[in-house]
Amino acid sequence: MLVVWLVLIWGAAARAADTPAPADTTAPDTVIFRPDPALVSLDDITDTVNRERHLAQRPTVALFKSMVIPGWGQWGNRRYLKAAVVFGVQVWFIGSAVHFGRQAADFRARWEVETDTDRRRELYDLFDDRRTRRNKFLWFAGLTTFISMFDAYVDAHLSGKPSRRREDRLSLRVAPDPDGGAAIRLAFAF
Repeated sequence: MLVVWLVLIWGAAARAADTPAPADTTAPDTVIFRPDPALVSLDDITDTVNRERHLAQRPTVALFKSMVIPGWGQWGNRRYLKAAVVFGVQVWFIGSAVHFGRQAADFRARWEVETDTDRRRELYDLFDDRRTRRNKFLWFAGLTTFISMFDAYVDAHLSGKPSRRREDRLSLRVAPDPDGGAAIRLAFAF
């Protein structure tokens, strides 16, 4: 039964392929899209510049540089002010963590040798406060390193982008239209 159905379907398909389609002369059988050459230039479509060669540094290198020393990846991307700010903030966070860590160690040493119960409680509270502050600044330092790494990575990717002069941001093109008129194109790049 299945073989009969297949033969019938195959025969119908073969007969349909042999019969020519009726010709319709009123409408074209395909539509060809041709963009207006006055509005689209080849520069907009094809860009043969290898942007990777124009990067300030490879993005992965920038990421690992900022992991070692926060701000070093920004420096390699030629973002000197950002590098100085990131490095300064990192130094401040680490310096504060060291400062509060030393205070916590001093209060703990005094707490361990103290015999008065009220004074021990006071010294322990001071130790706990300084330890909490130290940990907070260590977390901030780690977060700054993390943000610095990925900021350097993204900046390295964007460093190959051609810089535009202020005059090139606004462009006006006037070109003849194929229908006999004129085409005007106003563009603002931001």
